Amino acid sequence: MDLDVKKIRKILLKWGTENYKEYPWRSTENKWHALLAEMLLQRTRVKSVVPVYNDLIEKYPEPIDFANAPLAKIEEIVYSLGLPARAVTLKNLATEIALINGQIPLSFDKITKLPGVGSYVGAAWLSFHAGKKNVIVDANVVRWICRLVDRKCDAETRRKKWLIELATILTPNQRVKDYNYAVLDFTMEICAKKPLCEVCPIGAKLCAYGQKKLKQ
Repeated sequence: MDLDVKKIRKILLKWGTENYKEYPWRSTENKWHALLAEMLLQRTRVKSVVPVYNDLIEKYPEPIDFANAPLAKIEEIVYSLGLPARAVTLKNLATEIALINGQIPLSFDKITKLPGVGSYVGAAWLSFHAGKKNVIVDANVVRWICRLVDRKCDAETRRKKWLIELATILTPNQRVKDYNYAVLDFTMEICAKKPLCEVCPIGAKLCAYGQKKLKQ
């Protein structure tokens, strides 16, 4: 199936506008708070992150505050999210950013050199909070793209050249932030592990997986 990229983008942008999720970090003007949120969201349910994020930015509003905070206090706040080593990573990240006067790098190569900031967090922060075009590729997005073209998906798929190229083609040059938020929300709600093909706005005409499933 040849993808109608323009139509898929249009559908996603419309769906994203109508189903936009208002989380506190999505509207913040504080770059540090935004980066902190992206770090917390890794491998964690969004609803679980909200109270932890709010608590952290209230207690430690700037990188220097976070860097100077006792590690035990940070561990106590993030404990509910699991992955206990995350507290150390966040403290190291805050310390590094404090050393550069809170100025988070605006290039992918530089931001991904910060402690704990991998390719996904770097791309997400630059896309959502720095106005830079970056392609979002997380496990949910990988699963969605594989369904679009009816290809197998495993832990290594996200590194495949074809997948990255297709994700890049699908990402528009305009309204990148809107598109990426739409993709994240869509792949959590509609094209989830148990896909809701019956209500999917992309539909069987544009998705190989949906075509097969809805014909069953």
